[in-house]
Amino acid sequence: MKYDLSNKTVIVTGANSGIGKAASIQLAQIGAQVVMMCRSKERGEQALQDVRVAAKSENVELMLVDMSSQGSVRKAADEFLSRHKRLDVIIHNAANFDHRQTKPVMTVDGLENVFATNHVNIVLLSQLLLDTLKASAPSRIITVASKGLITYPFLDIDFNNLAGEKKFSMQHAYYQSKQAQVMFTFDLAERLKGTGVTVNCVRVGNVAIPDTRLDHLPKFLLKMYEMKRKFALTPEKMAETYTWLAADPSLDHVTGGYWDAPNVPVKANKNAYNRETQMRLWNITEEKFKK
Repeated sequence: MKYDLSNKTVIVTGANSGIGKAASIQLAQIGAQVVMMCRSKERGEQALQDVRVAAKSENVELMLVDMSSQGSVRKAADEFLSRHKRLDVIIHNAANFDHRQTKPVMTVDGLENVFATNHVNIVLLSQLLLDTLKASAPSRIITVASKGLITYPFLDIDFNNLAGEKKFSMQHAYYQSKQAQVMFTFDLAERLKGTGVTVNCVRVGNVAIPDTRLDHLPKFLLKMYEMKRKFALTPEKMAETYTWLAADPSLDHVTGGYWDAPNVPVKANKNAYNRETQMRLWNITEEKFKK
């Protein structure tokens, strides 16, 4: 099916490389006004030019945001709202999975940076833009989780270790934040029923990582990634799921879904469906917002 997003406005976070950049190209190619939200001005400006050329579209713009900082998120939301009257889709693609990090790093807001970037500030950005999403309905929120969650079938939210205060590993911090995103998807979908705003989550699989993001790794890990890459999806292929969730008209009323690929629904682990945990996570997340 040839999708058409003419006159639609779409935000893609983490859009300067990988799946986010590939999705920006695909969405611009089908007529969307694409707002690429990126942390780095230099890399963002280069990606903006690349996307405009590849998509043959000038309807692409750059906004800077550091998703680890609530002040930066609020500023980006204000900037977006000052420029745009509507928002049809937001794709929460940005995430922190820095293998070099071996201990907790605290943000300016006093939060552990993986949980802040991959969960808390995604919730914040969604809330700041929610009135505009509702006014633009039917509209869509797309969150991003990881197929790696399959390797943690009993993972739950450890509310006593959200800042890595008991123990910290990047693997655990990352997957806990992604489990939180799955729970947020299911919870928000329920809360927004009847508003015309849908919420769905993509389960990103093994996607080829560009060499520039691997240059800090030791040789044995580089060899592992080389082997893994042989079986990896391209960012362009994975981005097709983002584009499908953003653009397919048959999904106007589909909400609370978890998707592996277009038309391939999957199940999260049992804990992700626990309403009590979802609501506790919601409340604790909101408490972390700096007023």
